[in-house]
Amino acid sequence: MSATTTATAADPLELFRRYTIEGKTIEYLDADGNPSDLLKAATVRFGEDASFPRDTPTRYSRGNSDSDQYTLSALLHFFSHRDQSFYEYMKTTNTLGLQTVSFSDRGSLLDYITGKTDKFGGADNATAVAGEKHASSDAAGDGRRTRLRTGETDGAGGESGLSADSANDVAREVMRRERSLVSTSSALSSGKSFAHVQDLIKELFPSKSAVDAKNKASSASGSKAENGASRRKSSHRKRRDPIIVVPAAATAMLNMYNIQELLQNHNFVDNRALLEQGGQKPREIFVEHVMPSTGQNMRFRVVDSVQDFGEADWNSLVCVFTQGAAWQFKNWIWKSPEEVFQNCLGMYPKHQDEQPKESTRTWGISPLDIERNKRHMDRATVVGLWSSIEQFMARNKPDFFM
Repeated sequence: MSATTTATAADPLELFRRYTIEGKTIEYLDADGNPSDLLKAATVRFGEDASFPRDTPTRYSRGNSDSDQYTLSALLHFFSHRDQSFYEYMKTTNTLGLQTVSFSDRGSLLDYITGKTDKFGGADNATAVAGEKHASSDAAGDGRRTRLRTGETDGAGGESGLSADSANDVAREVMRRERSLVSTSSALSSGKSFAHVQDLIKELFPSKSAVDAKNKASSASGSKAENGASRRKSSHRKRRDPIIVVPAAATAMLNMYNIQELLQNHNFVDNRALLEQGGQKPREIFVEHVMPSTGQNMRFRVVDSVQDFGEADWNSLVCVFTQGAAWQFKNWIWKSPEEVFQNCLGMYPKHQDEQPKESTRTWGISPLDIERNKRHMDRATVVGLWSSIEQFMARNKPDFFM
């Protein structure tokens, strides 16, 4: 069987995963078929199973796009450098001209390749999840939400109502009807008219003739101007600040004592040193950040308690830091950590050489690796963190950019 035929019939992502789990050797061959390294290779060979061109696209999608996939070379290079910090790994890939696996994809991708989970963030998984949610909505005739998965049985022991093909058909239909609410281009080109700005300038800096004309204006036009100003002030008051929640525990790696120094000044400070200084814990913190994709200066509100949250606050929640303690989410509107992180971005701060708690494997959160002693690495870590927050907001809460 030729290499082309074998590659067509096989899946490079699944073969890479299987060979990793089973500890099998993956070979790199140059254009002449001789053994090589990844950078000089033209072909990647999985034993007798299949061979692929080095830069073959895989099924693992980049970010939220199902039309842009990571290449096989990008996944192989990432896995061989998985122990590097994100900053060092990013410098290496940029130097070599390879795709960079994003900060937010690192944890889920590594868990999938090593067999810790059967789900991943690619387009196929997004389709399956969409199918499950659509099936759940149709199945809830008695008001209860029932999640149907392909191959599961119902409470009476019968098969669930959707086969694998029909579930995929439903998912494809749901995705076909989706529309993009905001993109980088649409955010920069809002289509709003600024013709009234010239009138405002004339009003604030009038010429002598304009002053005379204004003195002769009727009281009705003055009332109209006051109403317009009042509406503009009211619109400004309604703008919400996106909210970030940190753990309330004094022993947490990131909490109200040191989160501002990290987010705003790109510097990690051990909160124990701040506690020993006797500083008082703030009730809330405001951090300003410029979104790179839009240039928009946005203010974020940071708290460690949701006790006084109303509906608007829950809708404004974009990111939650957790140390893996389920009690952190007691009295939240979502009933489990898994449901919490389906509605907001989850980050697990830890030192580079530590492993996350086993209980968090199913939560859908990403690790935030912080060097123990290399403080010059903090900036790259925080840049990656802000990038993940901005991507989450663009996908799930685009109204903040309007």
